[in-house]
Amino acid sequence: MKKELLSENVKIFMDYAIDTVKAMDGAPEHTAEEKAGVIARITQLKAYLNDVEQSYLENTPGDDSTPVDPEYIAEAGHS
Repeated sequence: MKKELLSENVKIFMDYAIDTVKAMDGAPEHTAEEKAGVIARITQLKAYLNDVEQSYLENTPGDDSTPVDPEYIAEAGHS
């Protein structure tokens, strides 16, 4: 993944998503080659979405606190 700003990753994803939707037009009449092209675009779209997710996670504050075990809460009688 190229280090992009969150907004840049979202723009890349959205632009590619729009082009992918356009490539899906006429799906019932697609040839095997056109279908393979759309599947390849969807695969790339998933990669771009992963980039968006990673960028988002890198740009949000982390939770450094230790999670409380739900079983402990149940046993202690607190909610």
